[in-house]
Amino acid sequence: MPDSASPLTDDELEALHNRDPDAVRRWIYGNRDYIHSVLQRYSDNSERARDLVQEALFQALRSLPNFRGDSKITTWLHSIAKNVALSQHRKDQRHSYLEADTLEHVQAKLAPDRALGSTPLEETEEEQKYALLYDAMEELSESYRRIIRLRDLEEQSTKEVAEQLDLTRVNVRVRLHRARRALRDALQSRFDDAYRETYEMAA
Repeated sequence: MPDSASPLTDDELEALHNRDPDAVRRWIYGNRDYIHSVLQRYSDNSERARDLVQEALFQALRSLPNFRGDSKITTWLHSIAKNVALSQHRKDQRHSYLEADTLEHVQAKLAPDRALGSTPLEETEEEQKYALLYDAMEELSESYRRIIRLRDLEEQSTKEVAEQLDLTRVNVRVRLHRARRALRDALQSRFDDAYRETYEMAA
């Protein structure tokens, strides 16, 4: 595993600042392994580190105009890769919390009552809950419906979903979080309306 990045000459640095295609391509291939090695130090697994290499390279290229060669290229790249990894870690923590909250909400609303001797009224309420879930799913965009179906209903892995949808694993996680949040909001709105109507009728 490399422990240093490819050094830059003044001519190479100028070519990169000017976004010369050949210079950019050489620079990317020359530093992918180094950036990956840095990401591995700050990521929870090697798969996640591989997913973040492209993002780190993009951030580095975007920041190149600010790099004047005053510091070592290794120091500069290390800082960028570290920030990308830590930023993703914070996002993962937020996503995990929100997704768990969403799933608990859905399960609490939709978990079937498996107790023996359910009354006809209880069975009717369960049917109404699933009808509301169906309506809420229909409100989502096709991309959201598909990722929920693949990941939550068919229980495919993140890798399998990424391959089917031609997305990175990071993008699968982000889209799934957004889809679950949209479903949660749609469900909450429908349950609130349904219970409001029930109480109004009872009154």
